[in-house]
Amino acid sequence: MGAALFSLSAFCEEAVDEKQLEPPSIEEILVSGLRKSHYTIITEDAEKLVNTAGSFGDPLAAVSALPGIIIPRNGGSPAVRGSSPADNRYYVDGLPAGYIFHDFNTSIFDENVIQDFQLFPAGFGVQYSGATGAVFDIRLRDPENKKISTKLTASLFRAGIFVESGITENSAFYLSVRKGLLQYFVPKDDEADEDGFRLASPPEDGDYQFKYKWDMHPNHSLTVTVAGANDYVEAEFTDISEMSQRNPDFGGLAVIDKQYDSFGGNYEYVGGGGSLLRLTLASYKNSDFLSWGDDYYRQTRLDNELARLHYTIPLGANHSVAAGFEYSENTFTFTSRFIQFVCSEFDVDCQDGRRDLIEDSESVAIVESSMYLLDNWQVTENVNIEAGVQRSGNDYTEDYYINPRAAIAWDITDVLTITSSAGNYNRTPEIQTVLSLIGNPELESPRAMHLTLGIEGEIGQHWNWMIEGYRKELTNLPLALSQSDPGGEKFYSDDVEGEIHGVDIMINKDLSNKWYGWASLSVANSERINTRTGQRQTYRLDTPVVFNLVANYQFFPNWNAGIRAIYKSGEATTDIVDVKQNPNFPDRYQPVYGEPFADRLPHYSRIDLRFEKDMTLLGREAVFFVDVVNALNRQNVVREYLDYDRVNETGEVHLTKIEDMGTFASVGLSVTF
Repeated sequence: MGAALFSLSAFCEEAVDEKQLEPPSIEEILVSGLRKSHYTIITEDAEKLVNTAGSFGDPLAAVSALPGIIIPRNGGSPAVRGSSPADNRYYVDGLPAGYIFHDFNTSIFDENVIQDFQLFPAGFGVQYSGATGAVFDIRLRDPENKKISTKLTASLFRAGIFVESGITENSAFYLSVRKGLLQYFVPKDDEADEDGFRLASPPEDGDYQFKYKWDMHPNHSLTVTVAGANDYVEAEFTDISEMSQRNPDFGGLAVIDKQYDSFGGNYEYVGGGGSLLRLTLASYKNSDFLSWGDDYYRQTRLDNELARLHYTIPLGANHSVAAGFEYSENTFTFTSRFIQFVCSEFDVDCQDGRRDLIEDSESVAIVESSMYLLDNWQVTENVNIEAGVQRSGNDYTEDYYINPRAAIAWDITDVLTITSSAGNYNRTPEIQTVLSLIGNPELESPRAMHLTLGIEGEIGQHWNWMIEGYRKELTNLPLALSQSDPGGEKFYSDDVEGEIHGVDIMINKDLSNKWYGWASLSVANSERINTRTGQRQTYRLDTPVVFNLVANYQFFPNWNAGIRAIYKSGEATTDIVDVKQNPNFPDRYQPVYGEPFADRLPHYSRIDLRFEKDMTLLGREAVFFVDVVNALNRQNVVREYLDYDRVNETGEVHLTKIEDMGTFASVGLSVTF
């Protein structure tokens, strides 16, 4: 079963020689937290993501090439197998992360620090809590104990420095610091464009990671990790911009300023009989500030303290039991002056949810806790069963749930395996929906039920494939209430449910004959239901068909070329069928929508390229790389909205289209000293 069972992605299977594989019983113990690997070396699967065309050398930016992944058209965190981006949880060395993607979709991690990346899109085990959609489990590699080395990297996107060194015979560290460079290549605008948008200060971002590893004893180790990231941008929306046309008080200068910093440690003890004890203590601070328009602003600050304990006990060669708990104390401080808009993912837009001016602050403390018991049993040589139970919840909404989960893997032949998993999940509601100032503290926690059934196989020595079907049932999702709705004074109710089903297909080729690659096809349907009215509608990020083709070929000893082809059927959208007078601003218009999310944007297709050359520069190892995004300059429509200039003249519907970025190329160089 192993990691492949819970990630349910053939791409996440380890590509190692059969001589290196542990017996099946040992492999199953690894699911509960152990990963058998050289932790100072990036895994082959993670390296494939680093080299994926269009990722700019960023392994997490390449996740959209995996089956079941949708990146929202406006950017941000991914949606996985029909769930919302808010349903995901991210682990970095077992520590919480404030966010893992910069605002322009590159991740906060230097490629030099990633050791392994695993995606669990559904059916994950009881050791993971706080997620109803997917889990991203990221492991930073351990520092290598060697003489000090320095690596400098620069491209059109960012520049960075990476330093690594041993300290004593049993300890080592590394430090990565990166700074975005877009502000130097994208000049600020002196005047607004035809859409009324002016870039006042180009996007700036940065990130850092520090890791220290001390092997105190052959059985004891201590790791300290420090990490953080920041994003900043300023833009002006003039009177002719869409934002100002819909809400004139929103026009003017807008600022986004985000930052998070974290500190944590892992103590690990590996017993002689194969037992494992891991204790994690961590703290992080996350700040998200947004200002715009008529002196409006909103700042959310999160201070988190976390403790996690995991213990695995072998009960024999084919059986193990694991137990653990997690305690997380979250203090949210919300300060604001803004016009409240009550809306959720069920709504086409927020315009009809405009309420009053909120000028206040609120601070709440939420304690999340979970505990679990996990049993992993190699029943026969060909059948493995993992079953567990988890209790998790929070003391703010006072929701605590018992979540049973189970998975099975049956090797019906030497090259064919049937897998299945099922389980219940819950997470704490999004903070903006439960704050008493702007939400409803009486909301119940969102819940989900996952069911998967798949088959995996191997073809020869270097090929493998996977077909997996899945179903998710979601409950207790937030519904935005109008002032005329029953209970409208509470802003939200938990009267939305979701139904998701789909199938992911993947064919993967490991590195041989100078090339590797994979092809994936995802077919899915994701819907949401208003249980008050029975209204059923397509989920806003639903994309029925997604196809990816990725390949990398070493055509000269020092040259590698990569290609990625993407095809997506149109993302869900809503027709604008008419215009009406804006009730809040009588001299303005606003759209009248048809059936929510019943229409589709045109299909999306793109080809990305990446070239790398290993070389020597001034006697030092170096890599020169070129990235080309949308090499064929495909004009993909990503949005339609009202052409307000013509609407204001005629009082009739006139639409304009927004197209995705055209061809974009970047070059870069890294040198190791």
